[in-house]
Amino acid sequence: MRKLILILGVVLLILPNVVLANEAELEEILTPYIEQMMVENNVQGFVLSVVSKEGVLYKKPFGVKNIYTNEPETNKSLFHMASVTKTFVATALMQLHEQGMLDVDKPVVDVVPYFVLVDNRYKDLTVRQFASHISGMPDFDSNPWHDPDYDEEALERFVRNFISHKFLTHAPETNFEYCNTGFELLGDVIAKASGMSFEDYVWENILLPLGMVDSTLLIQSADMTNLNSLHRPKDGELRVADVYPYNRMHGPSSTLISNIDDMGRWVRMNLNGGTLEGNRILKEETLKAMWQPALGKFDQVGFTWQRRIQQGHQTIFHGGNDGYKSYVIMIPDLDIGFVMMSNTTTQPYHDFAQSIADKLIEYKGK
Repeated sequence: MRKLILILGVVLLILPNVVLANEAELEEILTPYIEQMMVENNVQGFVLSVVSKEGVLYKKPFGVKNIYTNEPETNKSLFHMASVTKTFVATALMQLHEQGMLDVDKPVVDVVPYFVLVDNRYKDLTVRQFASHISGMPDFDSNPWHDPDYDEEALERFVRNFISHKFLTHAPETNFEYCNTGFELLGDVIAKASGMSFEDYVWENILLPLGMVDSTLLIQSADMTNLNSLHRPKDGELRVADVYPYNRMHGPSSTLISNIDDMGRWVRMNLNGGTLEGNRILKEETLKAMWQPALGKFDQVGFTWQRRIQQGHQTIFHGGNDGYKSYVIMIPDLDIGFVMMSNTTTQPYHDFAQSIADKLIEYKGK
């Protein structure tokens, strides 16, 4: 009941959803380009929202949620966000850091004492090193989707049972190596530092305050009537996948479920320096520091968020790909950003997202 009352209160605060006057111009630029991409790549469902600090500039669903039912995509259609989830982990870590409940520059073992590796260097590995993919930890596949865990102890079991037999592949702070495994560990850090489950912490401290009331890290909490099916080629034709990519032990690296309404609010909060409609999620200086090169030398990554110079502009971004495709790109100096999601494995990923960013840079430069 308490959660329902909180949700209702937040919904009242965020309505109506503002769409700014620029939508007609962006419609002309973006819609034909997206429709062409979908035809060329047999993409069944795709959504895009472009926002500024002040509100929505363009928002449009394309195609269907499921090729068998032909249900159309809507602004409320839910997508698996895959690795975009990691940006919420980073925000949670920095919230706890701001509150003095966690020091991201101290060893992980200070918070999760059962974290061990065969490689003895594990004792000095810090939260920041894992969050920036510079710990030296290798990634590995625990084959999770066909036999998922749903219980609250799943993260701790993963840390105890799946990580402990690993060696570092290189010395810490010498190389950027993307690592999902480290984010499961960081989710357990959030749980132990906060005293609540990882999913509950993110819900109560990020999703709900931002009005992202349709989003969840727990598949059992998702509105199944809005959930997209995943489409992938099999035996020469596109089919609906028989397994949804969910396992609670991989919650921190990948299990956020969201829609373009909610994710547009996420992008706006970041463009606004950590606040949205009076709700502060992070201090502005904290958020800006997360976008800076890790240790001042890794230009391609900050604190989880990745970095790229595009047409002379610094972009801050993160993608996700577990069959479902998702991408967030922000161009802070132009006050514009977008989120895109797809339900089809054949949808172009990095290149297409960057081409959308190029179009937005050109649009802002007119």
